[in-house]
Amino acid sequence: MVELKGQLTIQYLASFIFFIGLIIYIYFAYSANLPAFVEEVRKEDVRSKAFQLSEILLNDPGEPIDWNKTTQINEIRRIGFSDHYSNKNNLILKSKIDAFNSHWGGSCSSPSKYEEIQKKLALNQPFSILIFNITENGERKLLLDCVSYDFPKTSINATIKRITALNNSGVIELAEIIVQM
Repeated sequence: MVELKGQLTIQYLASFIFFIGLIIYIYFAYSANLPAFVEEVRKEDVRSKAFQLSEILLNDPGEPIDWNKTTQINEIRRIGFSDHYSNKNNLILKSKIDAFNSHWGGSCSSPSKYEEIQKKLALNQPFSILIFNITENGERKLLLDCVSYDFPKTSINATIKRITALNNSGVIELAEIIVQM
């Protein structure tokens, strides 16, 4: 009786090589999909931040809630356009948009104004905000234009467009908010 202890057989060697080959194939198949997955995660992160910004602008009155009556910019801790008098979702005040334009000169074109607005919104990446009043015949009137002075043109940009109601001194009108990141 001959025992083959510790000897290498052809079947064992073939199965070992097959196993290692299978592991290498699975590794390369998985790693080929990894860059696309990481890119999609980054895109989804930018989309979620753009939506969060639009949500803050639409449904948060800001801090303090009547910041549009404040003359001192340093008293404003957070910007939000929500109508805090009616307590309704997706209803913004034209007076807050007008206050934003008067506090920051109607645009975000200068770097110092833009960075100050960025701090009030607690953002660390470039953004653009456009608000239009939509008339009854469908024309758009620009109410707020806050476009970054150095908005990057990258493969990961997101645009969120939301239709909302605008309280213009008691008259409810249609408006659109566009947030880009």
